[in-house]
Amino acid sequence: MKETNVGHKVGNDRNGRKGMVMIIVMVFTGLMVLSIVFLSTMIHRDIRLIQRAKVREQARFMAEAGLHHAFAKIKQDGFDSRADFNDSLDTGSYSVTFSETGGRHLVQSVGTVLGVSETVSAEVEDNTPTALNYFSGAGNDITIKVHTNIDDAEITGDIHANHDVYLIVQPHAQLTITGDVSATGVVVEGNQHYNSDNKDTDLWINSVNNDGATIYEGTIRITFPDFDYAKYKEAAQDDGLYYSSSQNFNNQTLSPDNGIVYVDGDVTVQGTCTLNGGMIADTITISGTLDQAKTGDRNVIIAKEGDIQISGRLETEEALVYAEQDIYTHEHWGAEVVINGIMLAKRNITMWNFRTDIDYSYVYILPPDMTEESSGFRVISWNR
Repeated sequence: MKETNVGHKVGNDRNGRKGMVMIIVMVFTGLMVLSIVFLSTMIHRDIRLIQRAKVREQARFMAEAGLHHAFAKIKQDGFDSRADFNDSLDTGSYSVTFSETGGRHLVQSVGTVLGVSETVSAEVEDNTPTALNYFSGAGNDITIKVHTNIDDAEITGDIHANHDVYLIVQPHAQLTITGDVSATGVVVEGNQHYNSDNKDTDLWINSVNNDGATIYEGTIRITFPDFDYAKYKEAAQDDGLYYSSSQNFNNQTLSPDNGIVYVDGDVTVQGTCTLNGGMIADTITISGTLDQAKTGDRNVIIAKEGDIQISGRLETEEALVYAEQDIYTHEHWGAEVVINGIMLAKRNITMWNFRTDIDYSYVYILPPDMTEESSGFRVISWNR
């Protein structure tokens, strides 16, 4: 009888241990399943966070691309060309807006990738030389005399001198200016101050006889561009036309591949010469004819150390004509100056001497390779 009870008890103990093991295994298995589910959830969440962080970073890069696009447009087209725009790349898109608050110029770019958006902004400042907003600008005086034997002289665009402007029209001639006439000093007609009663009756400003025209005196001085001549020289040495000494061009066609002729010395133009692009020299004397044609973006005619003297004909299809000192027509000689573009001189512009035909038309030009101070704008702050 005792043996039977002992065997039964042993069997129950074995069954109990098996049950406990089963429970432990099930609990362990459950914990493992819960752990796997929890880890899987965490992994999926981390993956989503990483993916979202990656998308947000891509959206920020897209927004920054929009700002760089905006800077490129300002540099190419000028500060006043700012206008909102949208664009897209393979991975997303950006939207750029401009605003002005309290005299501060702001640009904001919103980049969007897979529905996620990031914003970056910057404050920019207009650094464009103000002389480029005028057809004709002089650091000192502008003097124009239209002689009796010239039927009509025309200026389309504003003119400004940081000192005085002198305008004379002789009998049986006419000067028509479509634009504003301004000076930091005074504007003189004939030998009289503009506010006097003695004025040139054949001077027309903005299609109004001079008695009703508006003249601006005592205005702010304009600023002039500075050029990085080393870059122009490098372009001429690479694929343009570079000369290491003074040159006399006589009945030649100059077609530099890089759009610029660069002369380390003086240039004299004789006969009939064609310039496809631009030219830079220490001084430029035009006793023959120089016909300039627009080619590429280096359409400048620059006397980087002295004067541009014209006793023949200068005609530009589109160019910035600039002299570090003076631009003038030769005394007692017939000259013809037909310029589409801009004409600037750091000192004086003098179209005064015998029989100078003039026909000026303003075209806004923002030449490349200006110094950083004249590059068109600068970034004051960048906010990510």
